[in-house]
Amino acid sequence: MFRKVTLTNNPVAVFDSGIGSLSIIRELRREIPYENLLYFADRVHFPYGSKPHAELREIVVNTINYLKRYEPKLVVVASNTPSVQVLDEVRRTITDIPIIGVRPPLKEAARLTKKKHIGVLATGGMIRSREFENQIRREVPQDILVTRFNASPIIELIEKGVYLENERQTFNVISRVLGDNTDEKIDVITLSSTHLPFVKRYLNSLLPTVRFIDPAQIVARNVRKLLAFNRMTKKSGKSNLRILVSDGKREFEKSARALGMREPIEEVFLTF
Repeated sequence: MFRKVTLTNNPVAVFDSGIGSLSIIRELRREIPYENLLYFADRVHFPYGSKPHAELREIVVNTINYLKRYEPKLVVVASNTPSVQVLDEVRRTITDIPIIGVRPPLKEAARLTKKKHIGVLATGGMIRSREFENQIRREVPQDILVTRFNASPIIELIEKGVYLENERQTFNVISRVLGDNTDEKIDVITLSSTHLPFVKRYLNSLLPTVRFIDPAQIVARNVRKLLAFNRMTKKSGKSNLRILVSDGKREFEKSARALGMREPIEEVFLTF
């Protein structure tokens, strides 16, 4: 059971393995403008997409238990890979705090496609996983094709901030991942890594006729609904954003500042 007494001012905690969560933070600030937010970029464990299942589950459980010291009223696992692969198991282990994940919006993509062919940009680990295969079977009608793109090279480029400084390299990497003539077959692609919205202008430039779906808005709405359901909503006052990073503070800070984040960034040291 979730804690019955939850202070309204306690933060909503958001984490992933790097800069990606900022795309979720942006939407949360629009959807729940008065809430205090705690953002943890766990760069020690970047990238989630290459971790074996058991290790990924252990990282997520340990991270949520670590974040409990900040007394969050809700935790957002702001990464598709662990949300798809291990979140159900994590919820069975951690039962005293609500946990929300982010998953590829396959139902929405299937509803929007006219060509009966959708794409999913995600980490190599996620697109190869049994759990993602099961999600496709559950949520995509059999007459719709699903093409998986391994976006791990793009994600790494975003995490290192290369996309902010080297346009040619960014275009080259994204072009290699997407391949040729993709827009002739596919008309909808899901951005199934929270890093990917940061290169949306590149994607739109390369594939102008393709619709890209960012699940960050869906996640932010789910957070708002869950807070309201549990009567935990902070309805007025000043909001506060606290940013923690577990490694590579200088590189992370550079990217965060380029994305308009002005808050101080604290480096923390993990024991797991």
